[in-house]
Amino acid sequence: MRILESHRVDFATFQLEGRARGWWQSYVLGRVEDSPPITWDRFTRIFLDRYIPPSQREELRFQFEQLQQGQMPMTDYEARFSELFRHALMILPTDAERVQRFVAGLHTVIHATMAREVEMGTSYELVIEIARGIEGVHQQSRVQFMRDKRFRYSGEFKGAPSGGRAIQGPPSGYSVPQGQTLS
Repeated sequence: MRILESHRVDFATFQLEGRARGWWQSYVLGRVEDSPPITWDRFTRIFLDRYIPPSQREELRFQFEQLQQGQMPMTDYEARFSELFRHALMILPTDAERVQRFVAGLHTVIHATMAREVEMGTSYELVIEIARGIEGVHQQSRVQFMRDKRFRYSGEFKGAPSGGRAIQGPPSGYSVPQGQTLS
């Protein structure tokens, strides 16, 4: 496990640029020789403390807790969820809790369909794929419904007025004498 964590730290720090790279190099040089490798948890804590003030992290955590898909497409919701999730690691330390929170924020129709995945312990990555699939099916259904609706209501109306009773006027070229009605 330590090897995997140190690889994560190496990969992340390799991508640092500018002042962040300089800060990291200074941090590493200042460590006591033969110190144990830095864990991912430790790295994220010191990095966040350095570059994102606690008040801003708290605001981002709040945004994460309140996040709902609403009318966002699944890809936008998932991107925002992932972006804010970084600031909520302490709140949702396990993959199962992450999945539960992700599903809880989904659009009601998708959320209702995903209840089984939460109970079964489905992985976060698979939950995202399933949610995208469900969203795709619902979009196709909406498109088909709109096509059917346009087909049903387009064209000329040829039916009888409400109630199914036809109101008939006088035959063409015929006029009803004043004071009389057709019955």
